[in-house]
Amino acid sequence: MRPFFFCLFAMICFPPLMAGGLTISAVTPDRQATAQTHISANKLRALLIHLDSLDTRFEQTVYSFEGDVLQQTSGHLIAARPGKVRWETNPPIEQLVVSDGETLWIYDPDLEQVSIRPFNQDLSKTPAVLFIGDLEALESSYDISHEPGDAANTAKYTLTPIDAHSLYEKVSLGFINKTPSSMTLWDSLGQKTDIIFNGQQLNQIQDLKLFHFDPPEGVDILRDE
Repeated sequence: MRPFFFCLFAMICFPPLMAGGLTISAVTPDRQATAQTHISANKLRALLIHLDSLDTRFEQTVYSFEGDVLQQTSGHLIAARPGKVRWETNPPIEQLVVSDGETLWIYDPDLEQVSIRPFNQDLSKTPAVLFIGDLEALESSYDISHEPGDAANTAKYTLTPIDAHSLYEKVSLGFINKTPSSMTLWDSLGQKTDIIFNGQQLNQIQDLKLFHFDPPEGVDILRDE
């Protein structure tokens, strides 16, 4: 299993290929959001609307359905609207994923391989919408609830996909002092992924070259047009 990128951004990378070929069906257009979802979505948007970019270290732990630790890793995430991502994991599971909003590069140093494919712009059905997508799409794709955190100046928002065929059951995003501090995702296989953000920097990204990748010489390049 590769790190949390494949939970957070999986359908951007591999829209029809994940989870044994499951596809994401369209949300019924005439669905009316509940009053609670509307209130919670507005509160969540208010926290994220001014978040143009996020630069953070992270610690990730993946648990099995039984609660056993399957994987622990750490790395560096840089995300910016619209559609820009740089996700890098540390050894022993090194991987670099970069998107400039049009092209997606997935570099695996161990395999000496780079996959290059068009970036999937439909973020509304993935947790990536929180950091790099259009926040206006939240209510059309999720039931949303919120609750105060365990301490002052904390809050947690839980997003449950409306689509019954989603690759994940729900995702929660925690805040401390209005800054994203954690994320938990429960996938359709019963696994849980906990992410703790640390050293967060908001709206400070100036070097857009971070969202472009030039493959090293000698690596295999796989292109998916």
